[in-house]
Amino acid sequence: MRAKGFTLLEVMVALAIFATAAMALSNVAMQYTQATANAVLRSKAQFVALNEIAYMEINREWMSGTASKQVTQQGERWQIDKKAQATISPNVQRVDVQVSLLNADTGDVAAGITSLVFFNYRVAES
Repeated sequence: MRAKGFTLLEVMVALAIFATAAMALSNVAMQYTQATANAVLRSKAQFVALNEIAYMEINREWMSGTASKQVTQQGERWQIDKKAQATISPNVQRVDVQVSLLNADTGDVAAGITSLVFFNYRVAES
């Protein structure tokens, strides 16, 4: 009478298939985690850029040339680079705002995260 069950070879093949599938799933999970972290970082950078634009509008800040500053917002350290360009109207300027993440250890710009363009207008003094 022959014993019923799996042979060692069958068990090893099943384990190899399972290990391959587990590695593929862990890679997918890691990519998902990285994509989520990048999306959160881009969202934070967008808020920083929008805050800077709102600050300029509230204070009626008119730029000439370029400006840079570092701020801490959204739990991160950022560098904001702004560049003003003239337009056809003398009372309107195009402002490019780029937000970059700063490396916490070295203080160097680690990566540009987002860039926004807005049109700043000069309010007539009354």
